[in-house]
Amino acid sequence: MGAWSLYFLAKLALYYSHAIGLHVFANLLFAAALAWPLAPPAARRARLLLAVPAAVALLYYDSYLPPFARLIEEAGALSNFRADYLLELVQRFVPLWAVAALVVLVLLFVLLQHRLRFATLAFAGLFAALVLPAPRPAPPPPDESRYVRAGEPADTSDAPGPLLGGEALDAALQAFYGAQHGKVVSFSRAGAADFDLVLLSVCSLARDDLAFTHLQDAPLLGRFDIVFSQFNSAATYSGPAVLRLLHGTCGQTPQAELYSGTSADDCYLFRNLAAAGYRPALLLNHDGHFDHFAQQLSSQGGIGADPLDNRAAPVAMTSFDGTPIRSDYALLAQWWNAGTAGDGGHRALLYNTITMHDGNRVPGLGGATSRDSYAPRLRQLFADLGRFFDLVEQSGRPTVIVLIPEHGAALRGDSVQVSGLRELPTRAITRVPVAVKLVGFPGARAAGAGPLLVDRPSSYLGLMTLVAGLIQSGPAHTSPASLQALVRALPTTDWAAENAGTVLFHQGGRDYLRTPAGSWSEFTATETP
Repeated sequence: MGAWSLYFLAKLALYYSHAIGLHVFANLLFAAALAWPLAPPAARRARLLLAVPAAVALLYYDSYLPPFARLIEEAGALSNFRADYLLELVQRFVPLWAVAALVVLVLLFVLLQHRLRFATLAFAGLFAALVLPAPRPAPPPPDESRYVRAGEPADTSDAPGPLLGGEALDAALQAFYGAQHGKVVSFSRAGAADFDLVLLSVCSLARDDLAFTHLQDAPLLGRFDIVFSQFNSAATYSGPAVLRLLHGTCGQTPQAELYSGTSADDCYLFRNLAAAGYRPALLLNHDGHFDHFAQQLSSQGGIGADPLDNRAAPVAMTSFDGTPIRSDYALLAQWWNAGTAGDGGHRALLYNTITMHDGNRVPGLGGATSRDSYAPRLRQLFADLGRFFDLVEQSGRPTVIVLIPEHGAALRGDSVQVSGLRELPTRAITRVPVAVKLVGFPGARAAGAGPLLVDRPSSYLGLMTLVAGLIQSGPAHTSPASLQALVRALPTTDWAAENAGTVLFHQGGRDYLRTPAGSWSEFTATETP
């Protein structure tokens, strides 16, 4: 088998370090085909020509990369990425330690190939993997401390129960969606609009990202009045995440239904807001063209407004596809000042920012990778939002500001997904820091009191129930007691998140992952540095 032994030995090392999986029988069959003696040189050359693509395909099959069909599906989007960002992604998938280890292995092969039978070692390793599989990583305890902000209680009541089978999980997931189907929040019955509503939709910000950058106690986060500590965005990409927000007045649906156009009018957030007297507005700090994002908000989100012109705001950075990203504060301040000088009607703004998106490049940071620039970008975003909060507070105009991130950046990565990859809807990606600030609600928060905590599993239905309750009570009649009663009564939502047919579903104290093919397995993953 010669130098091909290195291929299998390297895969065994990656397998036992949890960098890849290993389909042992397929690898044994491939190794046997390579080791089979062939006398004619032409036959050996033909085998080599066939073996190289087969080796690449088998390595991809063993890896934790998305299914190849998914890669083909996203090829058009990948072609828009800047060259330096593509190089950064390659370095994440092929880390330097793996390259160094391979170099060492090659040197050992050159020095010892006449003394050791590397083919025998490769076959022995593959057979050993049958009886000594790589040990499974231990699952983290529920809601471990790194996911919980200081002062927030961790819920330890969800102890793991017995493992559930595929049929039981299919039935439980179907029952979950069935129960969600009949849940509706109506703003038209809540009353007339008596405050402005600003929804700050932030791309790539999860609680795990806050913990990873040690910014979970940033001053901005202490300015909110209501905090959701267990909010599930239920999506890993911007399009479906924002569509879930825009369908948030109904219960959670499978992702495909967001694009079907079959939702009832009551399920469209901005149609409900219009019925309550709001004037809708959509503002982006990017051009909205990537992956037809702005078009999706209009056609599937029912927002009823075209994106406002953002070209007067200064460019703050360049996005992963080379397009400009505008200053968050400049855009929000321009919108706010233009509206307060208008007719005085109440407005509902959806503001979407990609300041935190993977691959962005910031002037002045040189060749810093997007992972290295994440914390400086987040500090700048928080500073811009803080200035916007100051502007709103100085006006005295009653306003509800909602921080509602779409999904996380997956900064930490794990043994299954490298940093930045968001194909699997893990908790580290979908558990986002949703929080609500009440401006011009004079009696809502007692002097010296901290923010109210929603520490139950929640999603968009709970958030919209809160907004409807605030519309019903109004700024003048919202007291600490009534706000606490409203928060206590918010509905919980079982933890189910989805991406492209892959579902993560929490049942009986365990997380289960369903592949697009329909097979279930318990999901556990260890962190990567």
